[in-house]
Amino acid sequence: MAAYSNLDCPALSRELTTEQGKLTALSQDQNNAANGDAFGVFLVGVPMSSLTGGDKEGLISVEKGKVISIQNTMKAKGCK
Repeated sequence: MAAYSNLDCPALSRELTTEQGKLTALSQDQNNAANGDAFGVFLVGVPMSSLTGGDKEGLISVEKGKVISIQNTMKAKGCK
């Protein structure tokens, strides 16, 4: 939360929108990688995303943490 404590409510709202957009995009990439993995395992027995760097699990975790931190900061400041 400390990373966002210096922002006012409008800036927090903009930051939240930005981070939620990143999270949505990463989640879509992860879903696509999972679908590719299923296909890769079916064809060659190997999940392809692990070979191509398509796994976004770590990045998704970071973005979720940012979103939660921004939301908590907004609550603490009484933002709507």
